[in-house]
Amino acid sequence: MFLPSPSLTISKQFMKDDLLYLERILGAIKKIQEYTKNQTQQAFFLDEMRQSAIMMQLILIGEMAKKVSVETRAVIDIPWKQITGFRDRGIHDYFDMDLGIVWVTATEDIFIVEKAIREFWEKR
Repeated sequence: MFLPSPSLTISKQFMKDDLLYLERILGAIKKIQEYTKNQTQQAFFLDEMRQSAIMMQLILIGEMAKKVSVETRAVIDIPWKQITGFRDRGIHDYFDMDLGIVWVTATEDIFIVEKAIREFWEKR
């Protein structure tokens, strides 16, 4: 599917707001990277404070993702629905979250999101 360039489809107001939301997503990703640096999955499973900190950042990413305009979402190829769905699940089913999924999201999936947002940022 053809997607027009961001400069043609995103109004200035959307772009201003979206850049703030994307910047906050990148900030949360940076925190997650700091929290997972030199950590093992086993250590993560035993550290409730680290679990809580990482979950909070993932929830914030989902919250910010909900605020990004449809126009901007259309030009950044990341799984927006899964990101916002993770936020909803984290809020409503926090105590039932699968820590294995949280770990993979925080240590693998997050890099895909970061890369796509940074590429968008450079093109704007």
